[in-house]
This record gives sequence, structure tokens and C-alpha cells, in this order.
Amino acid sequence: MTEISAKMVMDLRKSTGAGMMECKKALVETGGDVEASVDLLRTKGLAKAAKKADRAANDGIISILRKDKNDGIMVMINCETDFVSRNDDFRGMVDEFSQFLLNTDLPAGVSGQLGDNDALESVRGMDFKDGKTFGDAITEAVAKVGENIQLGALVAERSDSAEDFLQEYKHGARVGVLVCLTTGKAATHDNEKFLELAKDIAMQIAAATPQVPQSVDRSGIDPDVLKRERDVLVAQAKEEGKPQEIAEKMVEGRIQKFYGEVCLLEQPFIKDDKKRVKDIIEAVAKEVGDTITVARFHRIQMGE
Repeated sequence: MTEISAKMVMDLRKSTGAGMMECKKALVETGGDVEASVDLLRTKGLAKAAKKADRAANDGIISILRKDKNDGIMVMINCETDFVSRNDDFRGMVDEFSQFLLNTDLPAGVSGQLGDNDALESVRGMDFKDGKTFGDAITEAVAKVGENIQLGALVAERSDSAEDFLQEYKHGARVGVLVCLTTGKAATHDNEKFLELAKDIAMQIAAATPQVPQSVDRSGIDPDVLKRERDVLVAQAKEEGKPQEIAEKMVEGRIQKFYGEVCLLEQPFIKDDKKRVKDIIEAVAKEVGDTITVARFHRIQMGE
């Protein structure tokens, strides 16, 4: 009997797109005959995934689940059409995948977007069930549904602090937000004013799109991004023929506007654009008698 090597399994998987376990089973069943294994997988419909994997997956479902107030995940599972995203079978798959990820020992901060293979590859390799990896389960879903399906984005929030509070928000079916707020006292999380503020901040992130994921405040902006913005503004001022002194003031004013666009706390508040987000947070903190800070936030959008 031909010995089935790991390389044979990997090569068959690469050529067919079928799951690891299915490839191994096919090779065992055909005595190591690669062509026969391909035909067998095609017969079962599992080899279809390879062709579908190249098609754009710009629809799907964003799922946000929490174990408790400071432990949760946000995941985007992509498909190709809204016809599939509304399908009960696909929705059932997404529920199963999301529950698996919620209850898997993902480290805090594990995150990635579609195409960021390094960030998501370790998740795809996790044991799912029945000897299959999570990646195998997605490949099988491709064959079952008939469209390209991908793990498009994943965020895990894990905290041991009782003062941390996760707020989720979904804007329609295409935008998801998960934000972590930290208070001085855990009891503040039961205050209605705090809960209203938490939802407002999540809605702010969804609507105003601050720079993701770092820019809660100015310190979170990548220095290279800030330098590039400043260089562009300086070049614009020179192009306008402004004297050096005036140009410098213009650039500084435009940099302040830039902060107001990309930093969450600097943005005009969506419910009252005469106030900034940090002003609203300070006011609520004073009202409830506690400190409130935005620790971090995540925003994912379908099709990006």
C-alpha cells in the first residue's frame, strides 16, 4: 500500500482547494493515486472550492458575540452575494463559526482584515471538530453553498479587568464596531448615562470612521502618517505662494483639522457637532462621578 505523505496531502489540497482531512481520505481510498483522488473529490463536490476561491467575496455577515461585559469577538464571514448572506444555511454556518471563535482561546488583540493572511492563518489552522481545522470547515462551506466564502476579519477582546466594558454596534449589515471603555469603578457600568454614552461612542465610530484601530487620540497616529500629511500641507501652502510665516500657520491649522478627522476624541460629536467626543465623555464622567476613557476600538466594513 502506498504511504500517504504530508506532501501528497498538501499538494492535493493546493490543486483542489478541498480540506486536509478530505484530501487524505481521498488519497487513502485511491491508494495514493493523485488523479483518481482529484476525480473523487470532484465527484463529492469538494474540489469546486479551488475555482471559487478566486472570486470576489464582498457580501456576508458581521457577527458580534460576548461572553460577558469584557470578553467578546467580532467576526466577518464573507460570501459573494446577498442571496447567500440571507440564506438560512449560511447564517447557521456563521453562527457556528462565531460560537467556535468566541469559545476558542484566542489571545487578546488577535485581529486581521481580508487578505491579511499572517494575522488570520493561525486561526484557520485551529482544530474545529471531527478532526478538521477551521480552514477545512470554511472550504467545505464553499462546496456546500456554491460561493467563495472567506474569514474576512476577526477581532478578539479579552480582558481580566472588571473596570473594562465592551460595547458593540452594527450599522445595518455592513459595518460592525467593538469598543472597549474603561471606568474607575465597575459599578458605573450599570449607570444609564454611561450605557447611553457607550452606545453613542460606538455609533460615532461607525458613522465618522476615525482612523482604525489606533487613533483614540493624537498619540495613536502613526508618526509616518502625520509626517506625510504635514509634508503634503506644506507643499500645498508653497504652491499657493504664501509667505513662510503665513504658510506655517496655515499648515498648523490644517493639521488641527486633520486631528479632528482621524482621532476619535477630537471628532465633532455626531449628536452635537459643536462639541467634541472628548467633551461629551468628560461631561458624562463628571455626571456619574467616575473616570471614563476609551481604551481601544475596532471597526470593520463589508466590502473593504
